[in-house]
Amino acid sequence: MQTSTLRVPKNILEEIKIYCRKAGKPVGEWAETAWKFIEKNDFDIYDKETTPFLPVPPDIEKERNQVEALCMLMSEFITAQKQIQLPAPELIAKAAEEKVRAEMKAEEQAKELQVLQEENNRLRNEIKVLQEYKEKAYRELCRVRDEQKTFGKIKVNTELWKG
Repeated sequence: MQTSTLRVPKNILEEIKIYCRKAGKPVGEWAETAWKFIEKNDFDIYDKETTPFLPVPPDIEKERNQVEALCMLMSEFITAQKQIQLPAPELIAKAAEEKVRAEMKAEEQAKELQVLQEENNRLRNEIKVLQEYKEKAYRELCRVRDEQKTFGKIKVNTELWKG
């Protein structure tokens, strides 16, 4: 087979090479096949007003029409199913209102929780102060009891102060 060189823009050549790699055929065979196709279908590739038309056999045309009809039926079915599944606008509005109410309630509860935490901290501090006071009182009681033993004059009930 005799070969020659054809000048082709680089981007077109890359596309042809990619096509040929996918098809597993050499570029030369692609050019030969393309030329046979043009000759067989008898159309002028430089005629900008007409587009090439390949006759479609009647059985393929029938199948295409059946596929188109089936696609239309499926499209109608899917559209109907979507409309059935989509919530009504009233439900969407009600859900939005409930969401806003829930967010407001969450904010209120967060504020209440903060107030409770602050009160809890205040009470902990107060308990701490009272425990320190109790410890001081107990130490004072022990000191007084020691003095009582020493002097025997003061009688104090220590059971009240034990914690």
